[in-house]
Amino acid sequence: MNTSSEILARLAPFVGREVNYQGMRCTVLDLLSDPPVLVLRPADAAPVIQADNFGKPMRHAPQLYELPVFGPDGCSLSAEMRLVKLPEDPSPAGG
Repeated sequence: MNTSSEILARLAPFVGREVNYQGMRCTVLDLLSDPPVLVLRPADAAPVIQADNFGKPMRHAPQLYELPVFGPDGCSLSAEMRLVKLPEDPSPAGG
């Protein structure tokens, strides 16, 4: 069984790579560690209106998905992460 730190270490090489999430091509932008969150940006999504701290429309920005890596127990993958299809090889294309 993998520990949470092993799972995060296995996900780290996918930052900057393309994955599939719910049938959409997405780029992994970041892997945050506290709390563990995988940040995805859809490849072909139109920008959405981003609100400021007061809820007022501020600017157009790319849509992002912030997926919790672990479920409520803190050990198993979250339901959202189970929908992510990672490529077989995490090394950059052409590398």
